[in-house]
Parts: sequence; C-alpha cells; structure tokens
Amino acid sequence: MPMFSSETLLFVGNKILRIAAILMVSLLVLRFFRIIVGRFFTPQAGSKTFYFDERRARTISILLQSIIRYTIYFIAIILILQEFRIDTTSIVAGAGIIGLAIGVGAQSLIKDFITGFFVILEDQYAVGDFIASGDMTGTVEEIGFRVTKLRDSNGVLHIIPHGLITKITNHTRGHMQAAVTVPVLYEADIQKVLGLLEQACRDIGATMPEVIDGPQVVGIVEFRSTELIAKIVAKTVPLEQGKVEAALRIKIKLLFDAAAIPQPVPAAKQNG
Repeated sequence: MPMFSSETLLFVGNKILRIAAILMVSLLVLRFFRIIVGRFFTPQAGSKTFYFDERRARTISILLQSIIRYTIYFIAIILILQEFRIDTTSIVAGAGIIGLAIGVGAQSLIKDFITGFFVILEDQYAVGDFIASGDMTGTVEEIGFRVTKLRDSNGVLHIIPHGLITKITNHTRGHMQAAVTVPVLYEADIQKVLGLLEQACRDIGATMPEVIDGPQVVGIVEFRSTELIAKIVAKTVPLEQGKVEAALRIKIKLLFDAAAIPQPVPAAKQNG
C-alpha cells in the first residue's frame, strides 16, 4: 500500500510549484527593477538626457534598490505563508502597528533621512563645497542620508543632522564677485586716476587665473565730505575673491605711488 496517495502527492507538488513560481517571479521582478534603477541613474555615453552626477546617482540607486528589495521580500513571504494557509492578516496588521510605533518614536530620524534624500536629489551642496548653515560655516567633508559633516576654518568638525537644516548658503556654486572701493581726493586728477584703475584691472585680469571676468572700473559711486569713492568689480572662481581684491589693492597702491597721486590719510593718523 503506497505511503502517500496520489491526491496528496498532487497537492504537495502543486504547492511546491506555486512556491517556486512565487520565488521565481520575485527574483525576476527584483532583477527588472534593479536594471531599471541602474539604467536611470547611470549616465549613457553620448546621451544629452539629464542624469544625476555619479555620487548622487550611486547613493540614490542604492537607496531605491534597498527599498524595492525589502518590499518584494515582504510580499513574497506573505504569499508563501498564504500557500500554507497561514492567516497573514495579523502579520500585516502587526507590521503596520510596529511601523507606526517606530514612526512615532523616531520622527526626527525619519525627518533626517527625508531631508538628506532631497539634499542629494536636488544637489543642494556636494563634498568640497563651502557652505553656511545657521551659525556654522565650513567645507563639506561628507554627506550621509542622516547627517552632513562640516569642517570650519579652525579645523573643528561639525556634524549637522539634516532635520535641523532650514537654510543653506552655498558659496561654491557659480562665480563670486570681488569688489574694491578706492578713495580719491577731490584735488586729484580724476581722469588720470580712472586711467590708472583701468591699467590695474588689465594687469590683474591678465595675470590672475582666479579672475573669470574683468576686473572693470564701475566709476565714481559715492561722494563724501573729503573724498570720492571709485569702485572696481570682478567675477572670480569660488572662494578666491579675497585674493583678487588683495591683489587689486596692492596694484593700485603701486600705480598711485608711481604717478604721485595724492591719497587720503586715515582719520587716526590725522588725529595723531
């Protein structure tokens, strides 16, 4: 007499096939989404379509693939349990209750992750950028999904949770502007002064790679009781405006001295 009836064997075989089908479909769906996510976030050679840069693409791709993978795993487990006639309603409800409890107890953590996701997605700043956030300024050393690590000019490392970031000022994107004001006495030859300022602009613009555009003389921008104020502006690469301003001041001083242009005496020296 056979140990198992044909009906039992057929039932078991059917269950095995159904479970195998669930696992196979899950793997195929997982593979499909992995390919889709990888292609979307991977730059294609010769394509003019907008893609994220490599750093952000890698981070977002890993995040999405993790979310998709665990979602598919959860659905596959529920379907397999149903094949064994196990009531999964309580499991799904329990997972919802646990998720709600975790969400309520970790709201700040979730806020950090969501804000960090959009920081990376929108490319608000990147590693190496010089930014200001609240009362902290410095160079970005690392960006995670929960925190940003910021190194200030004194070498102090600030770890900022993304949920606390309400405003970011990025000093590294695009060009910066160097601006120099030059006091000129009323008795000085204005045309000669402006000519010397133009010469200073040409010399600095030709010798400093930090200058993107200019410098150029704006002209006389202010009248004061004892002097006129001339202004020079230039577009510079990020964080190099101070260097360009210093070079302009030195060049103007040398040119004014060589041309014997009278220069205002600081108020402290006049009083002394």
